[in-house]
Amino acid sequence: MRKEIETFFVIIVFLILPVSCSRKVLVPLEPEDEFERAVEFFNNKKFDTAAQSFERIIFYHAGSEFVDDAQFYLGRTYFEKKDYNQAIVEFDYLIKHFPNSPFVEAAYLYRAKATLFKAPGYDKDQNETKEAISLFDEFLTRFPNSRFTNEAKNYILFARNRLAKKELENGKLYVKLNEPSSAILYFKYVIDNYPETSSVAEAKYHLALIYEKNQNFDQALSLYGELLEDMNWRTKAEKRIKVIEKKKGR
Repeated sequence: MRKEIETFFVIIVFLILPVSCSRKVLVPLEPEDEFERAVEFFNNKKFDTAAQSFERIIFYHAGSEFVDDAQFYLGRTYFEKKDYNQAIVEFDYLIKHFPNSPFVEAAYLYRAKATLFKAPGYDKDQNETKEAISLFDEFLTRFPNSRFTNEAKNYILFARNRLAKKELENGKLYVKLNEPSSAILYFKYVIDNYPETSSVAEAKYHLALIYEKNQNFDQALSLYGELLEDMNWRTKAEKRIKVIEKKKGR
């Protein structure tokens, strides 16, 4: 009987010990010390440990002055880990629950960046890319004098280049399928809707080739003429212009 009792207590000790040890590890520091330690982990790229430390501030010191700081850095931590979905969740929480935080402006920006970064390449569905553009636009509207304005605009251009590239490639696909009428629609769409993107020149060139093939020489020459101002397309445009002029007997 005594042996059974001793065995029972040994089992109890082993059951309690892991819990006690885990609790000891999770006991938080004072909020300021915990935050400083978490930021140090973050700066040293120890993101898993940093996330745990920021979470301890949020859970154990919800009323402290460091809670919104920790919430923002928790989002940044997931962002740096490339866990963009969780980063968006954390930035959303900050925006909704700490609207007066000095980190709100940056949270809006990082939420948009995370949405853009998790979006697939141009060859996939582009709904997330469009959503990212909307979020960047919202950022620019809310913070018109932000020091991050140029950064946001550059990301919008990056996203629009991706959208333009998708339309351009669709047009090129229809060329391969020998469906020039459909290809024309896509190339014109790129030119009309994404004039600032890097895909415009290529769209003009392929559209001009279709016009040339259909003997719409004036329209083709007009587009080739525009490409003479583009260093990357000047040589090709000059060659096509010479071919058309020869055909027209000039």
